[in-house]
Amino acid sequence: MAIKNTNFSFEKIDDLFKNSKKIFFVGIGGISLSTIATFCLQCGKEIYGYDQKRSKESAKLEAHAKIKYYSTPDSVYGMDLVIYSNAISEDNFEYQGAKKLQIPTLSRANFLGYVASRCKNSIVISGTHGKSTTTSFLARILDYAGYSPSVFCGAKMKDYDSAYLKGSGECGVFEGCEYMDSFLSFEPSICGILNIEYDHPDYFESYEDVLSSFTKFISQSKKAVVNIDDKGVNSILGLIGKNRIVTFSLRDKGADYYASLKNDGFVCYHDKKRVLEAPLNLRGEHFALDAICASVIALELGASPIAISYALSEATGVKRRLEFIKKLDTGLSVFEDYAHHPTEILAAYSSLKEMGFKKILCAFQAHTFSRTHYLYDDFLSSLSKFDELIILPTFCARENNEFGVSESELARALGGTFVDTLEKMVSLVKESKCDCGVIMGAGDITEFKKYL
Repeated sequence: MAIKNTNFSFEKIDDLFKNSKKIFFVGIGGISLSTIATFCLQCGKEIYGYDQKRSKESAKLEAHAKIKYYSTPDSVYGMDLVIYSNAISEDNFEYQGAKKLQIPTLSRANFLGYVASRCKNSIVISGTHGKSTTTSFLARILDYAGYSPSVFCGAKMKDYDSAYLKGSGECGVFEGCEYMDSFLSFEPSICGILNIEYDHPDYFESYEDVLSSFTKFISQSKKAVVNIDDKGVNSILGLIGKNRIVTFSLRDKGADYYASLKNDGFVCYHDKKRVLEAPLNLRGEHFALDAICASVIALELGASPIAISYALSEATGVKRRLEFIKKLDTGLSVFEDYAHHPTEILAAYSSLKEMGFKKILCAFQAHTFSRTHYLYDDFLSSLSKFDELIILPTFCARENNEFGVSESELARALGGTFVDTLEKMVSLVKESKCDCGVIMGAGDITEFKKYL
C-alpha cells in the first residue's frame, strides 16, 4: 500500500518551506514530483532526490540536482525537508531514514495544495478520466488570453514540451487526482469535474467512497464547473449547494453551458445565446468534453471567446493520449495511449474508429492487479472491441498479485495473445494485417518505441 498523504495546514507548510534550504524528493523521476522539484529549484532551494531508475524528467534535473538511483537510509542525512510520492511504500529507505532522523516528511499532494493556496485564482481539474488533457487545454487558453498561468499538469503538455509552466499571473492551474484523496489537499477558487467512476480499488473500497470524496472536494471549492452528462456527477449534485455549481453538457439544453459538436469542433451556448465556436485538433467526444470544460472555466474567469477559439485551434493536448507514433511499411499506423481503465479504452477505440480506421490492433498492459481484478468484466467488454489483441504482463506498480490475476487467461478469454516481453509484442505488431495499432497502458510498455 502506498503511503498516505500528510494533512498539514498551509501555514505549517509555509513555515517548513521557508525554513528549508535542502529538500529531498523520494520518487523524483515521476512526472508530478519532478515538476514540484523544478518549482522548488526556481524558489532557490537545493534539490536532492532518489528514484528506482533514471527517467527523462530526472535526467533534466541532474544538471541542477543531486539524484541517486540506488536506495540507502543515509540519503536524506542533512536534509531540511523530504517530499514523497504516493508511489513509494512505507518501507522505503529514504522515507524511513527521514523518520529516524526526525526530518519533516510531506506528501506531494499536500505540498501542491500549499502551492495552489499561494495563487489568487487556483483552478483544479479533476475527474476519473481526462484531467491531464483538460489541464493542458486550459493552460493553452489562459496563456493565449494573457493570464500567464502557472501550471502543474499530470502529463507532459505537447504545446510546452513540459508538465510544468511557470507563469507570472494570478492564476494557477493544477491537476487534482482522487487517488489517496490527494485532491482534498486543495481549496480551489474553481474546480472542474469531468466525470466520476469507480477506480483505484486499492484505495477506495466502493463506488460510494469515490462519490463521497468527490463531494468533499467540490464542497471545498468556491465554484465547481461540472459535466452533467456524467451519471456520477449528477448523483452528488443534490448534496452540494447550487450557488457554487456551473453546469455544462452536450445533451442537456438546460445546462448553464450547452454545447453541440461539429465535424471540426464545437459550438457553445450560455443562457441560449451563442458564446463560443471553437475548432479542435483531437477527434472524439471525450476530447471535446475536455475542451468544453476548459472553455467554460476560461469564460467564467472572463477570457474572451476569440482567445479561447484561437488557443484551441492550436492546442495539441498531452503526450500519450492517442499520440501518433509512426506508420509502418506494412501500412499500420501506430498510436500510443495512456488508457488503463475500461472507459478510457472504449474512448480511445471510438476515437480511432472516428478517424476512419477499419481494423484496429491493441497491445495492452494493465496497471495494478487490483484494478484488473475488480473491473475484470468491464475490461473484457472494452478490450473485445479490437480486431487483434496482445496482452502483456501487468505493471504492478505499488502492488503484489494477491488477486490471482492471470494475464494469459485474460488473453485467452478475449481470443488474444499473451506475450512476456516488449520485443515479442513489437514483432506481432509488425506482422499485423490491421490498418491501425494502439500501444496502450500506463506502465513500462511506454518503452516500446525503442523496439519498433
